[in-house]
Amino acid sequence: MSLQAAAFLTAAFLIVVGAAGILLLDNLIKKIIAFTFLSDGVNLLLVTVAYVEGGHVPILLPGMSIFEFAEKAALVFPAGIVLTNIVIGVSTTAVLLALTIVLYRKYGTLKASIALRGEKE
Repeated sequence: MSLQAAAFLTAAFLIVVGAAGILLLDNLIKKIIAFTFLSDGVNLLLVTVAYVEGGHVPILLPGMSIFEFAEKAALVFPAGIVLTNIVIGVSTTAVLLALTIVLYRKYGTLKASIALRGEKE
């Protein structure tokens, strides 16, 4: 199995585990961890798509034809998206944790089902 195929499988696994955790788990902290898995899986998928076998940094060097450059250069756009996604993911996780603290103080529980009903445990 190639490195790229293993990365695709790992990304798919992280995305499935993250989505299942968000949908099936009742604990808010576990949902946040599942969200992080989902986000990391998407990031890994984007990095894997951008990978070019035998590629190089996308800088046009002297003596290199534009066709050779286009054939061997790694894709830059997905890397930029991943960097942006990491920053957004960290910010979103911080906000989710802050909201979880507020919900815990108000309802005395981390169970999403109880907090959604508005009951105190």
